[in-house]
Amino acid sequence: MALSFKQNKRFFTSIRFKFLVVYVLVNIISLQLIGLYFTTQLKTKNITNFQNTIIEQEKKLNYNVMEELTKNSSDDKERQQIESNIRKTVSEFSTTKLLMVNVVDKDLKIIASSTTNSSENYLGKRSVDPIVNQVIKTGESSSKEQIDENQRIYWVYASPIKSGSDVIGVTYIVSDIGSVYSDVDDVINIFIIGTILSMIATVFIGFFASKTITNSIEKMSLQVKEMADGNYEEIKGINTKDEIGDLAVAFNKISKQIKEEQRITEAERRKLSTIINSMKDGIIATDNNGRIVLINDSAREMLYGSGRDIFIGKNCLEILNITEYNTIEEILEVENSLLVSIVDDNKDELLYRIEFNGIIADNLDSKYFSTFKSEGYIIVLYDVTEQERQEKERRDFVSTVSHELRTPLTTMSSYVEALEDGVINDEKLAPVFIDTIQKETTRMIRMVEELMQLGKMDIKEEHYDKEFIDINKLIETIVARFKITHTDKLFALYLPKEPVFVEGDQDKLIQVFDNIINNAVKYSPDGKNITIRVRQNYNQNRVSISIKDEGIGIPLAHIDKIFNRFYRVDKSRQRSMGGTGLGLALSKSIIEAHKGRIWAQSREGYGTIIFVMLPSENLTDEWE
Repeated sequence: MALSFKQNKRFFTSIRFKFLVVYVLVNIISLQLIGLYFTTQLKTKNITNFQNTIIEQEKKLNYNVMEELTKNSSDDKERQQIESNIRKTVSEFSTTKLLMVNVVDKDLKIIASSTTNSSENYLGKRSVDPIVNQVIKTGESSSKEQIDENQRIYWVYASPIKSGSDVIGVTYIVSDIGSVYSDVDDVINIFIIGTILSMIATVFIGFFASKTITNSIEKMSLQVKEMADGNYEEIKGINTKDEIGDLAVAFNKISKQIKEEQRITEAERRKLSTIINSMKDGIIATDNNGRIVLINDSAREMLYGSGRDIFIGKNCLEILNITEYNTIEEILEVENSLLVSIVDDNKDELLYRIEFNGIIADNLDSKYFSTFKSEGYIIVLYDVTEQERQEKERRDFVSTVSHELRTPLTTMSSYVEALEDGVINDEKLAPVFIDTIQKETTRMIRMVEELMQLGKMDIKEEHYDKEFIDINKLIETIVARFKITHTDKLFALYLPKEPVFVEGDQDKLIQVFDNIINNAVKYSPDGKNITIRVRQNYNQNRVSISIKDEGIGIPLAHIDKIFNRFYRVDKSRQRSMGGTGLGLALSKSIIEAHKGRIWAQSREGYGTIIFVMLPSENLTDEWE
C-alpha cells in the first residue's frame, strides 16, 4: 500500500500529469468560450426575433385601431359601433405566446381587451400599469419584462396610437417570453452534456497522448536513478528518430564510458583502501583547502568512533580540534607535528600526535588522488594518550615523592646540624629537637610503607586474607579505641540491631576506617560531634558506613580529588598534622579490592562525610 501511494503521489507531480492537465484545460477553456459565445448569441437572437414578431403584428393592430378611433361621432350608436369594431379587431389579433391585448384610450380607460381565457373583465376599467401612462405622456413605445408570483416571465409592450402628432390611445400587449428562455436553457443543458462528454474523451485522449510522449523520458529518468545506484546499463526500448531518440543514443554512450571508468576507479580504490585500512595509525588525506577526501578506519576510530562517517568533505582542522591555526599550510610553516586533545563520546580526553605532510599534485598518481586539484596533504595520527598519561603520572609521582621526602629530610638535617652546634647540651631544646626528628622519621617510614603497599596494589600483588567479619563489631571496636585516645572529641555511633557481615580482610578494613576516623578527628574542633553510622540495605545486599565530622569542610572543587595520591586541600595544614597524603588513596584501593565504593560529600564550614559501601551477607540464621 505504501508503494502504491508513493507511485500515485509521483504521478501527480510528473510531466505526464502536467501535460494531461494543460491539454484538458486548453480544451475545456476553448469549449467554454465557444459555448458562452454560442448561448449568448442564441439567447439574444431568440428574444429579438420574439419581440420583433410581436412589434410587427402590433403595427397592423395599431393602424386598424387608429382608423376607428379617428372617426369622430356624437351619436351613441355610432360610438358603440366603433368600440365594437375595435374589440373585434383586437379579438382577431394573434401573435406568438400572446396572453393579453388591451386598447386604452387617452383617458386610460380600457375600451377593448383580448385574453387567452376570453375574459371581459377589463372592459371599461382604468389601466393601472405605469407604462401606459408613460406612453401617453411621451408618445414613444415602451417595453419591459416582469415576473409574477409563479416565477413566470412576461414581456409587456405598449405602443401609442397617434392621430397626427396627438396620442389618442395605447395598445398594451402582454406575452409569455418565458418559453424563449426555456428553449435557450434546453440548448445550454444540451451543450453542457456535450461538454462533459467531450471532457471525458479529451482526458482519455490526453492520457494516451502524454503517455506516448513521456514514456521515453521516464525510461531515461529510471536509468539515471539506476546510474546513481551504480548500475550503468543501456537504455532500451527507445527507437524513435526524434530528438529524444538522439538523446538516448548519446546517453548510452556516456553510460558505457562511465561504467568503464567506474570499474577501473573501483579496482584502484579497493587496492588503496586495503593498504590504508590495514594500517594501525590514522591516515587522513585532504585537498589543498584542508577538506577531507579520504580517511581510514583507524582514523575513524580515533575520531568519535567508526559509527560516525561524517568526515568526507569536512574541514580537517575542525575535526582535529585545532583552533590556533587557520590552514594546514600555516602549521607546516611552524612545525610538522602537533599534540592535540580530543574528547570522545564518553567524555574521555584522548591525546593524538598529528604529523602533517604536504603533497604536490604533479607527483601523484591521478588514479589514487584524482579528487585533488593542485596539491593536498597527508595527515598521520598516532594515539599517544596512554604514553602521555603514564609519562605525566611518572613525572608527577617523582616530583611529589621527591617533595614529600625532601621536606622531612630538610627538617631533620637542620635539626641535626643544630644539635651538632651545641643545642644537644640544651636541656630544654634538645628533647624537642630529638622528638621532632623522631616524628619526621616515623612519618617517612609510614610514607614509604604506604607507597610500597600502593605499588603492590597497582601490580595486583597485595595479599588479602578474607573472612566473614561483623562490621558492627569492627566499627564499634575502632570507635572505642578512638574514644580512649581522644577524650576531647565527642563520638556518636549508630549501629543496626542485627549483625552485618562482610567478606574481607580485617586488618585492611581496620586500616581504612582508622584512617578515615583519624582524619575526622584531626579536622573536627574540640567539642564537636564525630558521627559514625552503619546502615544495612537488605534488598541490594549492601552495607553503608558513613563517618561525619563537623570540621572546616572541603571546597566543592576538591571533593573528587581527595582520593588522589598526595593530594591535599591545604598542604601546610595537613603536613603540620602529620599526614602523608596517601591515606585516602590507599583506602580507596582497599575498598575497591573488596568490590566496594568510597566517596565524599562536604560543605565548607559545616564538615565532611565519607561514605563507604561494601557487599554484605545476612548470616544471622547460620550463626544462630
